[in-house]
Amino acid sequence: MLLQVKVLGSIEVINEDHPLRLAGQGQRAVLGTLALDFGRVVSVGRLAQAIWQNAPPASARTKIQAHVSALRQAVGQAARGGCGPLLTVGSGYALCSDSVRLDLAEFDALAGMGREALALGEPGPASGLFAEALAIWRGPAFADAVSPLLRAAAGPLEERRVLTVEAKAEADLTLGRPEVVIAELSAWLVAMPLRELLRGQVMLALYRLGCRADALSVYREGHRTMIAEVGLEPGPQLRSLHQRLLADDPALLRPGGARSPGLPWATETLPLEEYPRIHRASA
Repeated sequence: MLLQVKVLGSIEVINEDHPLRLAGQGQRAVLGTLALDFGRVVSVGRLAQAIWQNAPPASARTKIQAHVSALRQAVGQAARGGCGPLLTVGSGYALCSDSVRLDLAEFDALAGMGREALALGEPGPASGLFAEALAIWRGPAFADAVSPLLRAAAGPLEERRVLTVEAKAEADLTLGRPEVVIAELSAWLVAMPLRELLRGQVMLALYRLGCRADALSVYREGHRTMIAEVGLEPGPQLRSLHQRLLADDPALLRPGGARSPGLPWATETLPLEEYPRIHRASA
């Protein structure tokens, strides 16, 4: 059985369903940094930065060797054959992908397959893959780490998570599941009120459920929040959706619908890489 390393939440190591104890932030910083560069060699300098930022002690290399040794003692009997979970390569270290099952790698693989399915016009399989990917998350990435390097890395990982949430909503809207979109996006919109794509997806889902007044209220709330917090009007896509809701555009009720350049999330499949570019305001 592969050793499980988890970083999408608190940093955990699990062997055959039994959690292994990590002693201190130094070990968490080493393991978390190796997980970020899964399968690649991480230099001692990068590990030192993860632990001590820009002020490593003269004994940094020795201390890192001690952390690695302690990790090996904790997980050394966990690997079954293969190359073992923690390798020394030259003057650096790496987690061996043949011996370690990493939740971040699983998330990326499932989300990637979901993107491919969505691009191929298969929203059903895409929604299922996105749901599997999102279920892997247990909380904020590196939740119990104090390493500045890991804390900085957590932000981009959270962005990948939210992009997957938005992509799943895209698939569910295409499938005619507005109730699922409302159930899954409402809390995200409260947490990220400046994210226009989320807001547009919630508005469209409410409209398709026959809650036109609520959909318009969601727009007005977003408009007020954007003006108050960033001093900007909503982007043209969200304003276009608002106008189409006011006009009761019948195309908005069709999950598959004809393509509409003014409303990309409602009517056409986009590569997931495009989502950051299409009217997504972030705090």
